[in-house]
Amino acid sequence: MDNTGKKSRKFQVCNGYLLEFEQLARVLSFLAENSELKKVSRDALVEGTGLANRQIESLVSVGAAMGLIRPGNQVLTPAGRVVAKHDVFIEARGTLEWCHYIGSGSHRNLIWYEIFNTILPNEPAMTADGWMAFLRGTLAGQYTDRTIGKHLRQEVRFVADAYLNRNFRKLGVLHETSDGKLYRRRVAEITPKIMTAMIYDFGRRSGAELLQVDALVTQPGAPGAVFAMEPEALRQISEALHRNRWLRYESTHNLDQIRLHTDFSAVDFLTDYYNDEK
Repeated sequence: MDNTGKKSRKFQVCNGYLLEFEQLARVLSFLAENSELKKVSRDALVEGTGLANRQIESLVSVGAAMGLIRPGNQVLTPAGRVVAKHDVFIEARGTLEWCHYIGSGSHRNLIWYEIFNTILPNEPAMTADGWMAFLRGTLAGQYTDRTIGKHLRQEVRFVADAYLNRNFRKLGVLHETSDGKLYRRRVAEITPKIMTAMIYDFGRRSGAELLQVDALVTQPGAPGAVFAMEPEALRQISEALHRNRWLRYESTHNLDQIRLHTDFSAVDFLTDYYNDEK
C-alpha cells in the first residue's frame, strides 16, 4: 500500500451507511435544482431532501468519492451535473462504469481503492473478513484502534454490498463463491465513450498527454486496472477509439501508446455518451 499523503486519504467514505442509490438521487436532484448556488448548506440539504443529517453526511461523502459532488461546498462537479441531468439514479451501464472508475480508482478513497488496487489484483480470493484482516494488518499503527476496529468493518461492508447487491453488480466486476470468498472478474468490453472519458481523466490527472497501454492496465487507479482488463483487450478498444478519432493509438515502430487530443476532455465524452443514448 502506498502510504504517502496519508492525511489526504479518506478512511470513512460511507459513515456507516450502505450505498442507497435512490437516496443519493434525491441529493443529486436537489443540488441540480439549486445549481446556481456556489455553496449548499447541510441544513438546506436536510430540508430539501427530507433525509436525516447523518444520511446527508454519508451521501455527500459517497457522491464526492464518485466525483459527483464537491465536498467542501456541497455542489455538483461538472461530471455530477451531467449525471444528475441524464441518469440521476445511476442505473445506466455507462454511468456505473464511470462511477466505479472514479470511486475505486481515486487514491483518496482509502478502503475502496485498496480493495480494487491492492487486494483483488495481488491476493488470493478471500472473504470480507479476510479483507478486513489484511487491511487491519496494513493499517496498524497508522490509525487508532477504534477507527480500524469499527469503521474498517463498515467500509468493507459498504464496498462488498455495493458490488454484490446494489447497482454496481450490473458491472460484474466482483463475484462471490459459495463459501463467501470474493474475487474479481476481468472485463473485456467497456462502453466506448465512457472508456475514452476515463482515459482522458486519467491522463489529465496524471498530467500526461501520452499514456502507455501497459500502464493503463497495471498502474493502480488506471481504467484498465480497476476493471482487471488484459492488455490485449485494451489494445483492441484503443484501436476502435483511434478509428473514431477520439484519441490517437500509436502501435507502429515498437510503440504501444495512446496520445490524447488537447481539445477533448473527459466531460465531453461523458456528455456525448448520454446524447447517444437518447
